[in-house]
Amino acid sequence: MTSPAFYSKVAGQFGGYPDWPPRTTHYPDGDPEEYFDTALTAFGAGGRLLDVGCADGRNLLAVADRFRQVLGIDLSPEMLEAAHRHQREAALAHVAFEVGDASATRLARGSVDVVSSRRGPLCPAEFHRVLTDQGAVVHLGIGEQDVRALKEAFGRGQNYGRWCGVPAAQEDQARLEEAGFSVEHRAFRFDEYFHSADDLRGFLRKVPIFEDFDPVADKEPFDAYVGRARSERGIHLARHWFVLVARKALP
Repeated sequence: MTSPAFYSKVAGQFGGYPDWPPRTTHYPDGDPEEYFDTALTAFGAGGRLLDVGCADGRNLLAVADRFRQVLGIDLSPEMLEAAHRHQREAALAHVAFEVGDASATRLARGSVDVVSSRRGPLCPAEFHRVLTDQGAVVHLGIGEQDVRALKEAFGRGQNYGRWCGVPAAQEDQARLEEAGFSVEHRAFRFDEYFHSADDLRGFLRKVPIFEDFDPVADKEPFDAYVGRARSERGIHLARHWFVLVARKALP
């Protein structure tokens, strides 16, 4: 799990999640972000949404008009400052942001219709508690094979070595089912091609693939990876994400 301090650092340096460096993306299985948004808004129709790990709120605000009441929580006060700024710009009075722990939300039992987590925490027991009987969870997760070659070049990274164990989606699905959900799972493999080494270097400063990425200290493994991954299309990253859609199982 990425530490809140990492996101606070990013928010302090860039004012929230920054615009990403230029890159070309190929989606043979479809765009996981679009699939997540479609699955999430299908449960809208005036319901109440809890978004956990909302970061700077921009992704949440983009779908908020489909819901009657929206609450975004995060453990990074600096990210939430950015979220409040984006909310004021969007003028969406039915959206609130606050510091909150996804594993202990302090919300009333059965008080929300949908819980969303976009590359954020997954807390099945707490989600089950706060959801109505017809409630649902939509979760976008990072697969164990995500940027594996890059992590192997560095000898560390987010979920390093997890590719040797139970697949992340399978493990998360089992946790949701144990908590009382029925779950649908879809995997996404896609390819990103960065236009230059500077673009990739800037990207790695802003995402938790390496929470401690240092362009100077990591120059040797970075240059080695770029040399192997570069082609006429750009510098390649192989991505692996998944979406879980979980509904409360009928008793």
